[in-house]
Amino acid sequence: MRMIETKNVQLYYGDFHALKDISMQIESNTVTALIGPSGCGKSTYLRLFNRMNDLIDNVRIEGDVLVEGRDIYGKGLGMRIDELRKKVGMVFQKPNPFPKSIFENVAYGLRVNGIKNKDYIEERVETSLKQSALWNEVKDKLNKSAFELSGGQQQRLCIARALANEPSVLLMDEPASALDPISTAKIEELIYELKEKYTIIIVTHNMQQAGRVSDKTAFFYLGELIEYDTTPHIFTNPTDSRTQAYVTGRFG
Repeated sequence: MRMIETKNVQLYYGDFHALKDISMQIESNTVTALIGPSGCGKSTYLRLFNRMNDLIDNVRIEGDVLVEGRDIYGKGLGMRIDELRKKVGMVFQKPNPFPKSIFENVAYGLRVNGIKNKDYIEERVETSLKQSALWNEVKDKLNKSAFELSGGQQQRLCIARALANEPSVLLMDEPASALDPISTAKIEELIYELKEKYTIIIVTHNMQQAGRVSDKTAFFYLGELIEYDTTPHIFTNPTDSRTQAYVTGRFG
């Protein structure tokens, strides 16, 4: 099933043309890696799917962005932003836990969405922490501050927070770039497990990471989608010479 689709998307920051005619289809329960040099548009593309670009002044978007077949920027039959952000979770580059307890970090989104059922909240917190491979490490200190956790644990807590609202899609913007190698390996293992239930899009500068965790890879350059194919094809037999040059380290 097709989870996400963009059709002829153009995005402008004022006069700057940041995304140029991007058309892509992303299937359910896959991991898609977005790669390319800094400033090439991959994070901008990622942020289309939960409308985070809306927060930036002078942004103009043309084309269609579909999540589960619904145009998330469309009028009338489009999708409200609060509804969209329940469906599309986001994990950022640096862990950003709230100044609350471990439990309340995960419960936060549920409470914001008006859920008051204590048993349901406790069940979602436990399930989300288990899904993020953190439960066994924190189950006896749920009332402690999230800031007492290590960087890797904080990032898994942020993943749990994103999962608590039961999204369909999980966006990850370089989720392991600020972490040590052991924590990075845990995040990568987690991504592989989570795709059974979620559609994941990850921005990464780490070619080895893209090769390890993703099913398909999209190479962006200067705001254009240069090539999009299965990850083995992109890394071993790319069609475009610019893709070949980037994945072999000749530029970027």
